Order: sequence, then structure tokens, then C-alpha cells
Amino acid sequence: MRPAWLKLCPALTRRKGATITREIAPNVFVETEFHGANIGFIVTGEGVILIDTPMLPDDAHVWLEEIRKRTDQEIRYIINTDHHRGHIIGNQYFPMATVIAHEFAWKNMKSYGDSFRMRLLNLYRNRMPDAAEEWKQNLQIIEPEITFSGRTSLFKGDKEIQLLPLGGHTPATTVVFMPEEKLIFAGDLVVTDRPPFLSQGDTLEWLQALTYLRKLRYDILIPGHGEITGKEATERMSEFLRTVRRKVRSAYRMGLSKADTARSLKHLIHHWPIPPFEKPKADRRFKSSLSRVWNEMRDEETAKTKAKKKAKK
Repeated sequence: MRPAWLKLCPALTRRKGATITREIAPNVFVETEFHGANIGFIVTGEGVILIDTPMLPDDAHVWLEEIRKRTDQEIRYIINTDHHRGHIIGNQYFPMATVIAHEFAWKNMKSYGDSFRMRLLNLYRNRMPDAAEEWKQNLQIIEPEITFSGRTSLFKGDKEIQLLPLGGHTPATTVVFMPEEKLIFAGDLVVTDRPPFLSQGDTLEWLQALTYLRKLRYDILIPGHGEITGKEATERMSEFLRTVRRKVRSAYRMGLSKADTARSLKHLIHHWPIPPFEKPKADRRFKSSLSRVWNEMRDEETAKTKAKKKAKK
């Protein structure tokens, strides 16, 4: 059951619709309507901590207004749950904050150069020309100043914030757990409105991470994308990943190539709700995801064969 204080806060009208900034626990706020990824902020009494940042410049201005409507405390930290563009591009709009992320995220963000910028501009030039033009003039990748590789805790004011590097989606994927508030920011380890992006993932590690999440005590789960949910969303993710692994393994054992496997299993994408205008992009990403899982199954099957041969000697 969700706590009684899960409530809608007044929305701020903007160019395309409205924000829905929700206070999901005392002094913990979430926004699920921005382009890029779900984001949040925590008012600690010793400064504000952001969980990921708005990707689009206009959204970043709105987000700062939303924060200032609730507190005049300094924005001290940004926690990036991974290094993908939807989570980190907005770091540049909050230069007063120190970025915290997994060391693998730092390694990737440090490598983002001209090719990363060109891909971003090409992708958004027609979809969101205003944002693309602003990025063309000013795009800075603000890398983490503080990194971690194992479980880490922040204690600010009356807030305990645990950073759990669980991997799965990427080696950098980090869950933000607030035990007293009984909530987690799951990052892209859990999504509810689109197929998970598997192309940089490890599905076996992902399943292990989801099992671990189910053992934690919390009532509210903020996914990387989609609506706020609960622990039940981890089981749906696990079910999908198990299905993909089983079917791709079967295709591999039947001798299907990577390309043929991706074509034969493309229907699995219908497990998820996808708006019509997003379908071409979703299809491309899912094909890439299936190719990644095919590689995993090949490696797992090869390792099994080698182990059997070794055992017979």
C-alpha cells in the first residue's frame, strides 16, 4: 500500500503540456514527464541532491523553478544513475552541483567527444530543433568529481541515501535507496513504459540485480522511464528478461544467426506499450538488444561446452 503522503504537487504550465512534480516522501520529489529519463530531488536540510538531470534546456529551467518553489537551499550534488545521455546531459545546467556517479560512468563520460556530439545533434535536429540548436552552441559533458565502485552511503541532514551499484543495464547502473522513506530510484534497471535497452547490458547480472531489489524493504519504486510503481515492476522486468534469454538461447541452439534470431523474435517487443511515433526507434533498439543477448547466449553455451569437455578429461 502506498503512503498517504504520496500526492500531486501543483503543476507548472510549460510549452508542451505540464509537469507533474510529485512529493513521494517528505522532501523527496519526482518528475516523470520530462524527455530523457525520470528525475528527482531531495531536500536534506544540508542542501539539495538531484537524482539525474533534465536532458532538455527548457526542462532544466522548469526543474530549477520547481526546486526553488520548495526550497532556497543550495543544490549540492547530482547523482547520475548511469552515463547515458538522458541521465547526464542536464548536468551542465546545474554548475553549482558536484556530480557523483559510478567509476564506469566516469570512464564513459570522459570519452564523450565530437562523435558523441554529432550523434546527439543528428538525432535531435528534426525531432527537437530548439534543443539541438542550443546544444550546437553549448554542450558540455560534466563528468563526476566523486566516483565509487561499491556500495556507498550519503548522510545529509536527516536523510540516508544509499548508492547501490547493481549493474545489469550497464556496468555503471546504480540504484538510489532511501531506507527510512522506503523508496528507490531504480534507474534504467526498471522501466515500465518501453522495452528495456539491453545493448550494453548483462541480462544474467540484471536478473540478479532485480532479485536483490525484491529483498529490499520499500513501498515506492521510481523507474528510469515510466510511471511510479512498486516492487511488482521488478517481477515484470524479470519475466521479460527470462523470456528473452530462453528464446534467444533456443534460437542459438537451433543454429540461427544473430540477424535471423533478431528477426524471428522481434514480436517480443509487443510485451511493452509503445506509442506509434516511437515504434521505428523502438524496433531498431530492440533488434540491437536481441543481438546483444545472442552474444551472451553464445558465450554461455561455449563456456558450458568447454566445461563439459574439461570434466571428461
